[in-house]
Amino acid sequence: MNADQLFVLVGMTNTDAAVIDAIRANGGSVDALSPKKLKDLTLDFVQFNELGISLALTPREFYSRNYRDPLGAGPYAMSGVFYYPNGAAKVAAYPGSIPFAEGPVNTREKALMAFGDPQETEEEDGDIYWDIWMRDGRQIKVDYNDALAVKTVLLSFPMKA
Repeated sequence: MNADQLFVLVGMTNTDAAVIDAIRANGGSVDALSPKKLKDLTLDFVQFNELGISLALTPREFYSRNYRDPLGAGPYAMSGVFYYPNGAAKVAAYPGSIPFAEGPVNTREKALMAFGDPQETEEEDGDIYWDIWMRDGRQIKVDYNDALAVKTVLLSFPMKA
């Protein structure tokens, strides 16, 4: 699964051919989404654990209210793409490059080299938890562990103010 191909799907809906085809091409299905989770939690995922990627989808109304109007007509909008450069429990490491980066981004140092100075950083008592950057109207959020290794990279649209 190509990171740049997934990135352009953010904002599209679960009934859009490009979303369905990208998910199906990697062995997934939009039918795996849980209407109960989407209703109760306003979020569900199509997980590609062996690829180190998860696609987040949220109900259309929630997406419109918090981000922007979805690009398609389906009931669920793709709200973000999560990459796991160092893997996680039951999730393989994503070895590829992240959009806007030349190569893998698996440490804070590499995130700063790829994206520059963050627009926002969550830090407490010298511990850095995450950084946020904006590129081409999209948000890049990188979460770190205690050793500043990347836990996840989330690509999404920014929430409305």
